[in-house]
Amino acid sequence: MGDAATESELRELEARLYQAMIAQDFAVLDRLLADDVVYVHSTAVAESKAEYFAGVRKGLYDYERIESRGVGIRLCGDVAVMNGTVDMSVGARGQRKDLIHLLFVLVWAKRAGDWKLVHRHATRMPAA
Repeated sequence: MGDAATESELRELEARLYQAMIAQDFAVLDRLLADDVVYVHSTAVAESKAEYFAGVRKGLYDYERIESRGVGIRLCGDVAVMNGTVDMSVGARGQRKDLIHLLFVLVWAKRAGDWKLVHRHATRMPAA
């Protein structure tokens, strides 16, 4: 697969990731996230896959909207580093959803022929 096709596939995976986060679709999230993923929130909380899923189930992370922009991708063999800005409306279940702006890094690794998210890191941008 050429670089353009790989980049297109990764952009589609990013979109699916955000759709699954909003829908709380654990089947899709389970397929996209590596078992050893490190999911770092903008609050400086780092979670394993099980911890992240537990937080979503408890209603700690209730996503309403997630949109990325200015996304760049660097391919390094079977690893891809994706970074950009994401605008996210999120809050605890039943609470008001705040719009936050984040700089993010997603690290994908090809494992057994499929891209898996192995690391996610977000940093909150100051309010404009």
